[in-house]
Amino acid sequence: VTADYKIEAAEKVLPEVIKQMMEEKPDLMVLLSQATEKESEELAKQFPEFQIVVTAEGVEDGEIKPREIGKTWVVVAGAKGKHLAAIGYFKSGPMKYELIELDNQRFGETPQMRELMKAYQDQLQSQEIDLNVTTIAHTRETGFVGAQKCGECHTKAFAKWKSGEMEPVGHARAFRSLKEGRPGQKEGWVSRIHDPECLACHVTGWNSQEVLRFETGFVSEEKTPHLMNQQCENCHGPGERHSQLETEWKKTLKMSDAILASRKEMHLDRAVAKDKTCFQCHDHENSPKFDFDKYWAKIAHPGRD
Repeated sequence: VTADYKIEAAEKVLPEVIKQMMEEKPDLMVLLSQATEKESEELAKQFPEFQIVVTAEGVEDGEIKPREIGKTWVVVAGAKGKHLAAIGYFKSGPMKYELIELDNQRFGETPQMRELMKAYQDQLQSQEIDLNVTTIAHTRETGFVGAQKCGECHTKAFAKWKSGEMEPVGHARAFRSLKEGRPGQKEGWVSRIHDPECLACHVTGWNSQEVLRFETGFVSEEKTPHLMNQQCENCHGPGERHSQLETEWKKTLKMSDAILASRKEMHLDRAVAKDKTCFQCHDHENSPKFDFDKYWAKIAHPGRD
């Protein structure tokens, strides 16, 4: 198949393009740059004839203010197409700019976008991207065992977690929400259970920010069903060594430094959860309305039972 376009260096082709544009005496000249922020800024410096340079790269969520390079605006709309850069041009006044989030509440969904999402998810599945994602060792050098194992001792905490299966967005139904959608979303829902970016926060044993699987983390619904959903170990850390030590303690009732160290290691303070842990998944991209105190009240499970 022969492409109907060719790629050449901007520095080579833009002078002639600018000449042709200037002959038409435009009110405004805009350059759409499929390049990095730095490269786009260099283009703005090199070709000041453009009043606006829009880059498709840069930070994921875009920038709320344009950058000024001389008299040119460099606009960073965001790398994932989640925002629209709206620019108001007025002959008699200054330009205006707004970064608009393309959220479902304001713009709704379209059949075309749903079909694109389905095609993308089908491609991920056929290429087995989720099964072949890079694996990394956990810093604690132990494995994940699943909430059921934790619940053998932590009965009350497990019961609290398990109750989330009945909630619209409970941690215990996180995988199901990927597969079927939340209540109200099910019609036309496209399953995301093969998408690493989604799995990282909906299963157990992944580094959610790096989107990498820990060596003993969730692999698939068929191979590791005990690690589906957002479980205890995503917050408290992998519990294999801890459960082995506690099992031995139950047999002998002999305390050891290793057991004490393990219990301390697995403990998670509320303050640490608020400052570091929860935001690994409840970040601006995935949970823009996250309120720690409000959400914490739904999952609080004090005591060690």
